[in-house]
Amino acid sequence: MQYNILEVSGFPRYKIFASLYKGVRNHREIRKLIASSKVDIDIDFAFLNADNVICLEQLYSALFRCFVDERNGDMKARSIHTEIISDMSPLRNIMEALSKFGIPSKGETSNMIVLKVIESSEPIKKDEVEKIATGLDNLLENENTGGLYVTDANLEDTAKPRTIIKNYKLGNVSEEDKDKLIRLVVDTIQLRGL
Repeated sequence: MQYNILEVSGFPRYKIFASLYKGVRNHREIRKLIASSKVDIDIDFAFLNADNVICLEQLYSALFRCFVDERNGDMKARSIHTEIISDMSPLRNIMEALSKFGIPSKGETSNMIVLKVIESSEPIKKDEVEKIATGLDNLLENENTGGLYVTDANLEDTAKPRTIIKNYKLGNVSEEDKDKLIRLVVDTIQLRGL
């Protein structure tokens, strides 16, 4: 399994475990588990639909916004992981944001970015990270490939520009103009609610 530990400037107490899972077959079951909230396993993660994520800057923008909201007592969601999904979305309605930017309810397989916020001013211990990684590998069924690094190249590979344009309501942006698409998506996240 491959994963990143992300850190957001200005928020040293947060470390974010991040991994990209391609071709997850049991995404609908995981969605049901989360909705039931009666589970014995740790599923306290932000499960993002990778179709909507084109670059790391987009992820960092949502994380920054989430941490600012948390620090200022302005979170709209009950958990930091739900808040991250909500902050990825241009929509104010949390349920709609979860539907479009969280775990998809349709399709045979899904590409998902899995994030886990860990509160710690110290570096994360390797055994703690390995426990998270192993738990995810056991939870997510994706042809035994495990997770991948969350990189711009991997995100661009799984992103669906047409879906991004539709979900961010970007109008007449060309799918081929990735630089403009990235700018508009990041700006939308940063300016939402102002």
